[in-house]
Amino acid sequence: MVIGMAGGVGSGKSTVLSIMEQEYPVQICMADELGHAALEHGTEAYEAVVTAFGEDILCGSGRIDRNLLSDIVYQEGEKLAVLNGIIHPYVKKEIHKQIEQCSPDRMFILETAILFETGCDELCDEVWGVITKDEIRIRRLMESRGYTREKAEYIMKNQMGNGELAKRCNRLIVNDGDREELRRQIRTYMIEVVAILPKVW
Repeated sequence: MVIGMAGGVGSGKSTVLSIMEQEYPVQICMADELGHAALEHGTEAYEAVVTAFGEDILCGSGRIDRNLLSDIVYQEGEKLAVLNGIIHPYVKKEIHKQIEQCSPDRMFILETAILFETGCDELCDEVWGVITKDEIRIRRLMESRGYTREKAEYIMKNQMGNGELAKRCNRLIVNDGDREELRRQIRTYMIEVVAILPKVW
């Protein structure tokens, strides 16, 4: 079974996933990590990004400076679409590979902040959404990533909001409380999902 884990940046998806990985037989795929791998020297995506954005985005070692690239695309909205058009197909292809290789006795969890925007929800049997109050998300991004409030708000504005997520997800995890409350919600959903799975699970 493939479960998509949706939710905007700063919503706390990584905390949810760490609980699931510790307590349940799951295989977790982090789309962000695949996106980072796409920018590594030697990939087709790397070559396409350098062609699109120029060699000024490269460090002395030839690696793409992801912080610089991030600043460029979030300052110029049309360039974000260009970058996504290069990275998303690469990531989706890699996700396909991992799903095919996943052991049948494990649940495959796909985590991405833009699950619906990239069409990856089509790969999932269910989609769970992690939602958190906007102000909490902004604070987390400022503290953990060093973002300014303006950058955090801009990124959030370009992602699906809590209301839309609530409409499109099969289940919602509200991450405004503590870790124990998260564990309780996850446990409830896992029991419900396992009940509809084949006996191998």
